[in-house]
Amino acid sequence: MRFISKRRLPAIIGLLAGTGLLVLAVPHTMASMLLALSSQRYGYINNPNTTEATLDELDATTRRAIDWVPTSQAWTRLAYIDMARAKRATTAQAKKDHYLAADQAFTNALTLSPMDTFTWARLTFTRLMVGGATDGTAVESLRMSLLTGPYERNLAINQISYAIDLWPQLSPGEQHDIEEKIRWIDTLEHHDLIKLAKQNPTTIRITVGAMVTAPPNRFSRFIKDINTQK
Repeated sequence: MRFISKRRLPAIIGLLAGTGLLVLAVPHTMASMLLALSSQRYGYINNPNTTEATLDELDATTRRAIDWVPTSQAWTRLAYIDMARAKRATTAQAKKDHYLAADQAFTNALTLSPMDTFTWARLTFTRLMVGGATDGTAVESLRMSLLTGPYERNLAINQISYAIDLWPQLSPGEQHDIEEKIRWIDTLEHHDLIKLAKQNPTTIRITVGAMVTAPPNRFSRFIKDINTQK
C-alpha cells in the first residue's frame, strides 16, 4: 500500500479545502444571482402598470433564491411583493391574506437579521393591518424597532405614527420617549411631522402635547403650520 508523501499532503488538503469552499459558495452565488437578475423589475412592484404576471414571476424567482439560501434580503423582498399584492386586492379577505403572508416573510427575515430596525417597523405595519393592535403583537414589534433604531431619521415619522396608533399600550416611559422623538424629528422633518399631525384628532393631540415643551419659537411655528400648511 502506497502512502501519500508529506510533500503532497498539504497540496491535497488545500485542494479538498478549496473544493469544499466552492461547494459552499455555489448556493450563495445562485441565490444572489437570482435576486440580482430580478432587481430591476422588483423596483417597480408598486407601479400600477406592473402586471400580476410580473409579480408572480418575481415571487417565484425570490422563492427559488430562498430554496438555495434563505437570506433576510430574500424574505424581505417576498414580504414587499405580498404588500404590493395587498394594495391591489379586491376583497378584504384577499388583502388580509397578503398582509399575513408579508407578516410571516418579515418574521422569517428577522430570524436571520434580528437587528434590522426597518424590518421591525415594516412588521409593525403588517401587524396593524391584521389585528395586531388588539393582540399585542404590533406593539411588540414597534418596541423592537425603537430599540434597534432609536434615531433613524428616515424611519422616525413611521415609528411615531405607529406609536400613536398604539398609544394606550405604551408605558408612560415609552410615551415620554415618543414625545422626545417628536421634538427631535421636528428639527429634521418638520413638514412630514405636520402632515402626520393633521391626520386626525389623536395625532394632533399627541404631537401638540409633545411640542408644548419645545422652545417657544418652535412651538409657535408648529401650531401655525398645522393651521396653514396644506
